[in-house]
Amino acid sequence: MQHTQESNPEEKRTRAVDDFMWEWNREDGDVWWSEGYAARVGFPEEPTLASGAYWHSRIHPDDQVWVSESLQQALQKRQNAWDTTYRFQKADGSYIIVKDQAHLIWKGEAVRLLGTSTVQNEALYRSTQFYLAAFDQVPLGMIVTDANGQIVRANASFQQLSGYTAAELQQLSYRQLIYPADLPVYNARLESLQTNSSTQLESRLRRNNGQVLWVKQTITRIPELGYYFTTVEDITHEHLHRQQRERLLTLVENSSELMVIAGMDDQLLYINQAGRELVGLPAEVSLSHRKVSDFYWQDQYAFVRETILPALIEKGHWKGEFSIRHFQTGAAIPVFASGIRIDDPDTGKPIARGFTLRDMRPEELARQTILESERHFRNLVMQAPVAIGLLKGRKMVIETANEFMLEVWGKTESIVGKPLLSALPELAGQGFIELLQDVYDTGNPFYGNEILAQIIRNNRLEARYYNFVYAPVRQSDGTITGVMIVANDVSDQVRAKKEVQFSEERFRSFVLGSPTPIAIYTGKELRIETVNQAMLDTWHRDGSLVGKTFREAFPELDPQHFYQLLEQVYETGRTYNAQEDRADLLIDGEFRTFYFNFTYKALRDARGEVYGIINTATDVTAQVNARQQLEETEQNLRDAIELAELGTWSRNLNTGKIRCSSRIRQWYGFAESETDIETFMAAVHPEDRHQVLDMISQAVAFRKSDHYSAEYRVVHLQTGEERMVQSQGKVTCDPQGKPYLLSGTSRDVTSQKQAALGLERLVSQRTRELQQANELLQLSNRELEQYAYVASHDLQEPLRKIRMFSGIIREMNDLPEQARSPLAKVIHSSERMTLLIRDLLEFSRLLKVDRVLTPTNLNTIVQNVITDFELAIQEKSATVEVSTLPTVNAESLQMNQLFYNLLSNALKFTKEGVPPRISITCERLIPQKVQAYALPEGAYYDIRIDDNGIGFSENYKEQIFEVFKRLHTREVYPGSGIGLALCRKIVQNHGGLLYAESEEGQGSTFHVILPDPSEAFRSASVSF
Repeated sequence: MQHTQESNPEEKRTRAVDDFMWEWNREDGDVWWSEGYAARVGFPEEPTLASGAYWHSRIHPDDQVWVSESLQQALQKRQNAWDTTYRFQKADGSYIIVKDQAHLIWKGEAVRLLGTSTVQNEALYRSTQFYLAAFDQVPLGMIVTDANGQIVRANASFQQLSGYTAAELQQLSYRQLIYPADLPVYNARLESLQTNSSTQLESRLRRNNGQVLWVKQTITRIPELGYYFTTVEDITHEHLHRQQRERLLTLVENSSELMVIAGMDDQLLYINQAGRELVGLPAEVSLSHRKVSDFYWQDQYAFVRETILPALIEKGHWKGEFSIRHFQTGAAIPVFASGIRIDDPDTGKPIARGFTLRDMRPEELARQTILESERHFRNLVMQAPVAIGLLKGRKMVIETANEFMLEVWGKTESIVGKPLLSALPELAGQGFIELLQDVYDTGNPFYGNEILAQIIRNNRLEARYYNFVYAPVRQSDGTITGVMIVANDVSDQVRAKKEVQFSEERFRSFVLGSPTPIAIYTGKELRIETVNQAMLDTWHRDGSLVGKTFREAFPELDPQHFYQLLEQVYETGRTYNAQEDRADLLIDGEFRTFYFNFTYKALRDARGEVYGIINTATDVTAQVNARQQLEETEQNLRDAIELAELGTWSRNLNTGKIRCSSRIRQWYGFAESETDIETFMAAVHPEDRHQVLDMISQAVAFRKSDHYSAEYRVVHLQTGEERMVQSQGKVTCDPQGKPYLLSGTSRDVTSQKQAALGLERLVSQRTRELQQANELLQLSNRELEQYAYVASHDLQEPLRKIRMFSGIIREMNDLPEQARSPLAKVIHSSERMTLLIRDLLEFSRLLKVDRVLTPTNLNTIVQNVITDFELAIQEKSATVEVSTLPTVNAESLQMNQLFYNLLSNALKFTKEGVPPRISITCERLIPQKVQAYALPEGAYYDIRIDDNGIGFSENYKEQIFEVFKRLHTREVYPGSGIGLALCRKIVQNHGGLLYAESEEGQGSTFHVILPDPSEAFRSASVSF
């Protein structure tokens, strides 16, 4: 742009007055500065025109970012003025420190900046930068706000705490970070600064990510500048810890059981509200002069002093029952007590005794809930002001120390300017000077937590505990020039921590040691926070569920009503009590039904808001089941009596009165349900009265037993109808053993008696007919067996001749060719007929019962059979594996035939192109399998014959054992169709079982079940 030619006269006059003038035209990006400015920085002494980028490049690299951010902030806020201080590079490469002040000209947006530059004192600038660097490096959050709350500056610690960058914070008011509900308190504290120099408060602060923190703020007003200086410390963890202690306190104070703590000197230290109510001790009555002995009569206290307390001190705990007295009425109160010895956490020595006492009077309301924890614990955490000090150089010269730091050191402002060791010589040898010098030398900050320091305050040496940070203070070039100290006196917190640990341990001992099942759920999600062993046993769970929500721990209860009840108690705060409520719990993968008496009671914090639920429970499953079983038994008895058409009666042996049911009255003809022995005997048939009286006398006198049983005739007193009655009764005695009641049932057996006589005659007739039929059947079986045996022998002779003559004809040379095929079929048919007759002959032999069993080694039998098939095995490349087989009582020829047939089938029914693989194994059957097979009691072997043949469908596993039953044609697999039937008959003849398992195309398994003769011998020997 042609700035010098186009400038107006007013601008030329301004430049003549002040040589340190500059102008930035933002429309075309050019920057102009005056001749004086150019001369000061070593440029040609004439008006200079350059680009904005060139001007920006002359700013010191460390200052470029924040100078740009400062200008951007002025533009975004549409300010009319802007000023900043930075380092500008001269022509010779050196830097001067300039302060720019500019006026912004707006035309919708800032189009030009007119400004002046003033060279600053370098020493003052460096001092300012030093303090700014120290401010930014302090590990405690610090901010500077203006009178409207706008954030002017925030250090790195506050940026990290809030989650905002420095630029973002400068766009915000600090009030925007304060939690809305806490703003009234914050504003009130700011108002108080009109009369006070500083104030402190705790409030919530919202981070950039929405997280809410609890912070402690110390606000100091700087009236000269109209600014507010605020330190911000994160105390979220401490606040949560305090809330937890308040909850514990609420639990104990609101417990429904008496909880009392006494010193080792018998002085009563604490008794909760339930305890005061139980013993009649009003809340306004002080405990200062109360002794444990006041709770007992003299003789009862002697027992406590001589027996209970020594046991408690020795073992650390005691449980049992005794009585205490009511302070106002003097009434005895039986209680179940659980006591613990309370030891000092540091020394381990006993310092107190704690007891929980359960009122035994309302036993039906056993196991009362423990309510909210103790309220009497006071807040032990005292907040101390933040102390800040700045030390310079390796000698640690005190350059700055605020009033809180001076208070920590116990000194006045007179120590400023002195080396730290000169001002506080008592620090020598405590290690603090060495730590400061190490931070100065290495640049690594040091964080101290609860460190003991010996400080002279008020002319005496005091032991105090501090949390502190030693942080290096760096110049812009990274040079360390000093150390910043931020300290906080936590002496009270350290002492309070020990007391809190003791308090928490005491409460935990109360809850975990209580015999009453107790669980505590916190939060709306009902997370299981505390649960004692008694409750875990009631739930049949272990401690792994602590920390889980109720729904996570017991998902099986979700469809039931318990979770809804808990939510209702949490929302309304109303206690819920249940008696014999059913719960189906998942235990070891199975649902089991339980019944509980339980209470859900809301837990409230100091503000009265519900934060959890305390649950006490009693498992009453046994009682409920017993009652239900009794009711069911009674109902079953009534149903059985009605179903069996029984009549019931009872006779009072003292009064002679007899009570009877309606059915008895109907049989006997009684007018009333109660009668006497004379009327009863009048209804008994005269011939049976002596028998009935004699049986009653024997039962009452216990001559034979206390049971009465008689069968007699009854004659209806009104109609004269006669019936046969069978009565059963039992004598009941009083506690002294004297009989007082005879009760029982009677049954009308008239029709049964009549039917029994007819049945006896019918049975006798059918028995004679059955004997005759058995004789005829035995004769028929013998004839059939003889016929089959003779027929098979007689048929073999003509077949041998047919085969012989057919063979001769086949060898004739002049036999026509057309005759050879029919002749071959004749020979083949005769061979099949011979095989069939031979198998029939063998089957008929198996029907004979005259067989002798001898010990037979199956290993020998199977090896002989394998030898017989040696050629077939080689031809088919078969593999036969045989394990060790037992010796059994058998006919060896039949065993040979059994395994011959089974091995033959395994080699016959094979897959084409697949080498046969046969295995024969043996194992002893366990008793459960013997029972499953419905075999006689004893020991058995299971011999398995497995093959990889063609197999068969499971549908045919029984049909294959039928005579002449074939699954394949003779042309494909030759055979008579009797082989497996022979095998089953052989096994049955030996007292065993034969069955098969198979899948089509997957091979077959035949099981031969045979008795173990050695086991049978041992059993017989034992019986003998």
